[in-house]
Order: sequence, then C-alpha cells, then structure tokens
Amino acid sequence: MLQAGLWKDHYNRSNYEGSWSTLQLRSVDGSLNNNTAIHAGAENIFKDTPLMEKCAYIKQVVDFFKIEKTAVRLMKLNAGAVIKPHSDPGLNFEEGELRLHIPVITNDQLFFYLQEERLQMEEGTAWYMNLSLQHSVRNEGKTDRVHLVIDGIVNDWLKAYFNEPQHFKAEMEAPAAKDYSTADKRKIIEQLRQMNTETGNRLAVEMEADLQQINS
Repeated sequence: MLQAGLWKDHYNRSNYEGSWSTLQLRSVDGSLNNNTAIHAGAENIFKDTPLMEKCAYIKQVVDFFKIEKTAVRLMKLNAGAVIKPHSDPGLNFEEGELRLHIPVITNDQLFFYLQEERLQMEEGTAWYMNLSLQHSVRNEGKTDRVHLVIDGIVNDWLKAYFNEPQHFKAEMEAPAAKDYSTADKRKIIEQLRQMNTETGNRLAVEMEADLQQINS
C-alpha cells in the first residue's frame, strides 16, 4: 500500500519545500488521483477509494468517528521537508467542518506549530486543531512523518465527544495561560461560546475572569 507510485504530491506546491504527498482513502467520487482539499457541498460526492477496503485497521479507526466524512487520506511529510505558515479558512469546529490528525509515524524532531505554540502529537493519538488559524510544520528528523487525516462535518456525536474533558482539544486546556493578545483571547472566548458545549462554556468563563483580572 505504501509503495511510492500510489502517493501524489500535495497539490499546493507553493506552500511547501521538499516532499509532501498524500494517499487518498476517501475523496470526491472515490478517485485515487484527486487530492485537492474541497469543502463539503451538494455538488461534491465523497466516496471511499479502492484502498480503503484494503486498509482494514485504518477503516476501523476512521469508522470510530461517527461523523459524515469528506476527505480521508494519509499525508506524508518527508524528512527535511517544510510546510510554510498558512491557514485553512473554514476548517474549524465553529463553522461546522473540521480536520482530525492522527499521527501514524512521527519523530521528536517534528515541529508542528499552531500560531506560536508547538504541538507534540504522539503516534496513535487523535488531534483536532482550529486550522483556520495560522500553522506550519518542519520535519527536522531523519524519518518521514505520516498522519492519517480525516475531514468531516460537525454533528451532535462530535459535540458530545468534545464535551468530555478527557477528549477536549489540547490547545484549549488552559488558554488563559498562553501568550495571546487581548484581541486573540476575546476571539477564543467567542469561539468557545459558539461551540455551546459544557466544557467550552466553562473555559470561556475562566478566560473571561482571567482577562478581567489582567485588565483591572
């Protein structure tokens, strides 16, 4: 499955240096050759590619998330490659569409930054990040990094899942302690309230209290 001929270079060639490639498991019309990032829409019909059925364990992981999936793929960032700072508008929980990252192969010299914060994602863990914020990646290790990446639609199952504290987004565990500007903090508070979950509302209240204390 991982033979070189099946991987396609990432379509946005101006956004990276080195080798960044994808292996499609679910795409528009189930095509192995269509690796463009397309938002959900009535005109787009997403189907599993022939590779999905050959990857039984990966399919089991994907099926765990009880959401409507759009694109699903393995994404490989070769050793020495760099993904330049960029953002993916609309890919966030608050706007109803999100991307999950599950590291399959990584190393301790993989530097994934969400804004100014480095996220160290261990193999086998699942991560949601607000990718409408600026992010970048550098693979300074000697091994390629491979992530299983799942795009999907926010639903009640996912809201309930995020409402469980042990599953909540890592970057929101203690947002008030992060070195954000006041404007950024207010934006985060607004996004937390838009999520309308018990955990999100609690964190918004805590952030507001911290902000008032700083400004008093």
